[in-house]
Amino acid sequence: MRTRWLKRHPRSRPKTLGQRLGRLAKLVYAHVVRVNDAPRQVAFGVAVGVFLGVFPTFGLAFPLAYGLAWLFRFNKAAALAGAMVMNPLTSPAFWAASAAVGAALVGGDWHALYAGIRRERFIFAAGRLTYVYLVGNVVVATAAAAAAYGIAYLACRARDRRRAARRERSGFSA
Repeated sequence: MRTRWLKRHPRSRPKTLGQRLGRLAKLVYAHVVRVNDAPRQVAFGVAVGVFLGVFPTFGLAFPLAYGLAWLFRFNKAAALAGAMVMNPLTSPAFWAASAAVGAALVGGDWHALYAGIRRERFIFAAGRLTYVYLVGNVVVATAAAAAAYGIAYLACRARDRRRAARRERSGFSA
């Protein structure tokens, strides 16, 4: 496997946050898309990881993603990479989307629930708020997993086509 674009000098470290995030994106690409596994298995692994990453598993996303990938014979590295979708940068966006979608589906007013928590009706409002959040989170996590499946599947299919074209150009037959 040629990964010249991934290698760097041993003493050099990315300096800025943008450089570090770019390096992380390259590493995730190298570990997920370049895996020698069927595109369907890689895509399902990513989808399971994304679903469990977005769903509130309270720190158990990585072990659950690995366990489910092992159980259903999906790609384990892809499942772990998919679980990394929930991080300090993306968490507020997923939380807000889950609350907004849940409030739209349940019919509750998000601002009224939040105001109820502030007016010391915490137990009632927190229970209602949790229900609204979980309903929205199931929808958001499912949509994110479906989008991740499609993106990973297309990326792996493109990888396989590039490999097949490279084999044909070099004269190797499979």
